[in-house]
This record gives sequence, structure tokens and C-alpha cells, in this order.
Amino acid sequence: MNQMHIPLLRRVGAVLLAAGLITLAALALESFQGMAAFTAGPGLVAVVAGVGLWRGNLRAALGVRWLAAFLLAAGLSLLFFLPLMQPFSLTFAQLRLGQGPSLSLLAAAVLGVLGLGWIVWQLGRAPIDAARTDAGLQPRDMRIPAAAGVALVVALGVFLVAMRVGASAHQARALAEQKVGEGYRFHISWVSRVRTGTVSQVSAVVIAWNDNEVRRIPVQWEAP
Repeated sequence: MNQMHIPLLRRVGAVLLAAGLITLAALALESFQGMAAFTAGPGLVAVVAGVGLWRGNLRAALGVRWLAAFLLAAGLSLLFFLPLMQPFSLTFAQLRLGQGPSLSLLAAAVLGVLGLGWIVWQLGRAPIDAARTDAGLQPRDMRIPAAAGVALVVALGVFLVAMRVGASAHQARALAEQKVGEGYRFHISWVSRVRTGTVSQVSAVVIAWNDNEVRRIPVQWEAP
């Protein structure tokens, strides 16, 4: 079998391995509490994928490219839809008051999207396709993970819209207004419901804002 694909696989594998190890090392410097076990997951996945690609595993290349295409589509969709998931007046107030996303977070998001695009491109190059064909492995249609990534973000948007209407949303706004008084506009950031016996414990986070400040107001109540 032609070995021209090996340098490509090792290049991508080295990048993933380095990214995974850096992520795990950064987490190791922090206290492993709360969501630490969850945040370590992407780092571990990157390390395992990097090792597989470094060893020249073509099946790993197919799987990594599929996952990268899914994450790339979801990431681009999220960057596009995220500003639409809250009122523009709230976004402008946050930016004006210095409460928008940090430059480091924006840089990380852009770097992540560019990195995923690079992985999809590298693992789809001709030498890897030729080696896959020689090995008798079927190609994977990248439109499927791309569509799944977009669908995931659309489903998230539908869920958030549904969460912000109805009795629970109205109650959350009313309780938040009782806490901060008049002169604010309100946006439901999150609502959760936990059933305990015959009643439900409802928790919500409401963002209240005006021209001078933006506040996050947690509220709780019991519902039938």
C-alpha cells in the first residue's frame, strides 16, 4: 500500500495530541471540582484520536474527520445563531458595559473553528482517500455530520424559544421584577423544573437590564 498518507495522518495526530495534552495539563493545574470531569472529556478524546492518527489508523481518520465536520458545522451555526438567542438591546447593553465575551474567549472560538476546518481539509486530501480506497474502506458522506451539527443548534434554539414562553416564563419575569423594581427589561436565560413528590421546584435565571446595568436574577418557586 502507498504510504504517502502517513505524514498527513501523523501531522493531524500530532496537533490533536498536543491540543489534548495541553488541555489536560491546564485542567490539572486547577482544582478538579464541579464540572472538571466533564471538561476533561474533550482533552481525552483529542489524545486518543491523536494517538490513533499517529499510528496511521485509517478508520480513526474517518471517525475523526466525521466528528470534526459535525463540530465545525455546529460551531459555525452557533456563532451565527448565538446573537439571535437574546434581544439585540441586551447584547448592546452588555457590550457597552463591558460584559460581553472576553477577547480570549473570542480568540479561542475562532481558533477552534479554524482548527476543525483544517482537520476536515487535511483528512480529506487525496493521499488519504487513495489509501482508504486501497484498504477497502467506504467513504463517509460529510454532508451527514454537517447537517447533524446544524440540526443540533437549531434544536437548541427551538428549545430556548419554547422555554421563554408560557406560565413558567411569566412567573420568572414577575419574580425578577419584584426583586429589582421597575425600569428594567427582562430576558429568560434559563428555566429548569425538578419534580419532588406532588410539586415541582422551578428555578430560573432572568437577565434584567436598562441603560445603566445588566443583572442576573436567580428566582425559585414551587409549582403543581
